Order: sequence, then C-alpha cells, then structure tokens
Amino acid sequence: MAHVEFGGAGPDTLAAVIIGAALATLGGVLAGQIEHHLIRRERERNAGLLFGEILAALNMIMRLADQARGRGERYGPITMRILKAAHRETLIYDRNRELLFAVRDAPLRARTHILLLQMSLTLDAVFEAAAMPQAEERVAALDQAFEFLQELCREIPALLEKYRRIAKYAFDAHERGVTPNGFPVPRSEPAA
Repeated sequence: MAHVEFGGAGPDTLAAVIIGAALATLGGVLAGQIEHHLIRRERERNAGLLFGEILAALNMIMRLADQARGRGERYGPITMRILKAAHRETLIYDRNRELLFAVRDAPLRARTHILLLQMSLTLDAVFEAAAMPQAEERVAALDQAFEFLQELCREIPALLEKYRRIAKYAFDAHERGVTPNGFPVPRSEPAA
C-alpha cells in the first residue's frame, strides 16, 4: 500500500487544515446569517418609521380638518386643503407600499394596507362629492365621507403603538408640534 505525503505534512497537519477550513466556512455562514438578520431588522425599522410617520401625520391632519370643519363654512377652502394634505399622505404610502413587506407582522401589514386604502378611497369620495352641483346632496355626501374618515382614524393609535415598538420611536412629534386648538406651538425667541 502506498503512503502519500503532502509536502512533509503529517496526518495531524491535514486534520488541522480540514478543521480550520470547516470552521472558516461555518464562521462565514454564521456571519452571513447575522448580517442578513441585521439588514432585515434595519429594513423593518425603516419601514416602521415610514408607516408610523404616515399614520401619525394622517391622524394629526384629520384632527385639523375636523377643527377647520367646525369653523366657518364646513367644507370651505381651508377644510378641503387640509383634506388634500391627508390625501397626499396616502399617496406617499401608495408610492412606498412595497416597503410594507419588510414588516414581519402579517396582521399589522394587512391592517395598515386596508386602513390606508380605505382612507385613500374615502378621500377620493370627498373630492368627488365636493364637485356635486346640489348643495344639500353635496353636504350630505361630504358629511358621510368625513364621518367615515373620522371612524377610520380611531384605528390609528393602536397601529402607531405597534409601529412604535418596531421603529423604537414614539411618533409624538406631530402631537407636540400642535396645540389643542390646532395651531402650531409658538417658538420662544432667545433673549437678546
């Protein structure tokens, strides 16, 4: 039987090389898995930040719309501009909705998508109703759509709480930036 030697290396050296190669391969696979996990977690956090911000903004905008509706003409130019701002938030969601798949919580993904879809469609109905020629029918249709929007907004705080845990961010900057009467918080000027 022939004995093969590798450059004078004995069986112990060959075993050490094999073990070293196996450990290096295992380390590479493990490092790849850790990197994949960290990237996925970062993507989920970024998605949580985006969708939390959209929901927080919608919540604040709809509160401002309700306050504007209570002053002067119910569906006057100010109220309608505020509702257009809410619609723009739903368009931000629409342009970025594929990022929602980074959120691992499937029921949260589904509820977020359904809520934002309902809000977008209802806002479309608001703008269609605003163009109706008969004043009584227009106001009735606007009232109905607006009340449904307010009902949908009641779901936002629970969703924000879930996004807060994902994003590790409170989403209260919108709330801190507006007084209870809907006006921006005045900034104090530094004393000269």
